[in-house]
Amino acid sequence: MHAPVDHAAMAIQARNVTLSLGSPTAPVEILRGVDLEIPYGESLAILGASGSGKSSLMAVLTGLERASGGHVAVGGVDYGALDEDALARARRGRIGIVLQSFHLLGTMTALENVAVPLELAGEADAFARAEKELIAVGLGHRIAHYPAQLSGGEQQRVAIARAMAPNPAILFADEPTGNLDVATGSAIIDLLFSRQEATGATLVIITHDPSLAEKCDRIVEMRDGRIIAERRA
Repeated sequence: MHAPVDHAAMAIQARNVTLSLGSPTAPVEILRGVDLEIPYGESLAILGASGSGKSSLMAVLTGLERASGGHVAVGGVDYGALDEDALARARRGRIGIVLQSFHLLGTMTALENVAVPLELAGEADAFARAEKELIAVGLGHRIAHYPAQLSGGEQQRVAIARAMAPNPAILFADEPTGNLDVATGSAIIDLLFSRQEATGATLVIITHDPSLAEKCDRIVEMRDGRIIAERRA
């Protein structure tokens, strides 16, 4: 069991967050007043059916989408006070993201897919860190392979290595097993939790799968852009 929550030690704080898309004359409400706090080191599942708003909430919490209203703070940084450049800087190295589709560059090897983002961020030891992270996800023997030469599970392992290589405090995984068979997906989930345990990162998993959600410390359930339930797993 976790200790009582220290509000000064929150990885993420969201207060009355709204998101409207579309035109001002015909807005579509995506998020309708979401309140959420996630302590450092917790694993949290955001559970809901397709269209419930869970991926949109992730987009707002990662700074990929700006909230229409409310307050979002990540790592103590108020997202609402930042311009686009400052927001990108705030995300870099602090937040890792793993998506359902792996988004690897087909012209780069596994090693390059992990190292090049580090290099672009100014990391001096980018390739050494990338190799270390690929070894950690069980792909030390595949670092010179291109995505087309890797299975779906191996590609998702590369994506996890890429997300973890900057040592982010917070890792988001959006339907990380959606393109994988059951056995491979189960191995990927085990890997995500083992990397979280090894690094102490906060882990937020976006999923429609209750059995996956149950593996997390806490579950919040969304419907129609709102959190409708919350419980310890």
